[in-house]
Amino acid sequence: MNRRTLLAFALLPLTARAEAPEVLELAGRPVLELARHPTVGPRLRSMSAGRQRLVSDTLRGAGPPLAIADARWVYGYGVTEEARVFLAFDTHTESVVILLLDGGRPSLFIPPRVARWPLALRPAVQEFAPDMAAQMRFTD
Repeated sequence: MNRRTLLAFALLPLTARAEAPEVLELAGRPVLELARHPTVGPRLRSMSAGRQRLVSDTLRGAGPPLAIADARWVYGYGVTEEARVFLAFDTHTESVVILLLDGGRPSLFIPPRVARWPLALRPAVQEFAPDMAAQMRFTD
């Protein structure tokens, strides 16, 4: 084998890991299943630092089943009396999106509220929190 072939084989695990299509199979299940997925869970815990308990409890709340947007985003949300949390995962880039409303007020945005949010998630965020969606920047 030459060096290029060896390099190609060395990069295969990184390429395979860069896409997580099996997460798409969670569609129709509760949002908690997405949060528990091994590709999402560890990131969610670190991203929600300081609010882990609230995010965790809220993801166990009522909400619609997971859905798919743009054939790559898996998303859903949970609602309790105290809070609402929107969670989405991009199976192509393995990006996690979180929007936490605590007592009806924004508490956590990943990416930040002023950053660009994926256009494919606009209808889902509008359903989750119409007032917030109107203030956010959605782009391709």
